[in-house]
Amino acid sequence: MSTSPSALKVLLNLVLTLVLLCVGLAIPVGIFGLLVKLFGHG
Repeated sequence: MSTSPSALKVLLNLVLTLVLLCVGLAIPVGIFGLLVKLFGHG
């Protein structure tokens, strides 16, 4: 099974997009959780 360079690029782009999405979601959620802990008092 030979993978062409273009297919490899697409796969790499998909992985990078998924990682960026996860990070982009995790950062605001983490900050929000911290704020709730700090100001929620419970």
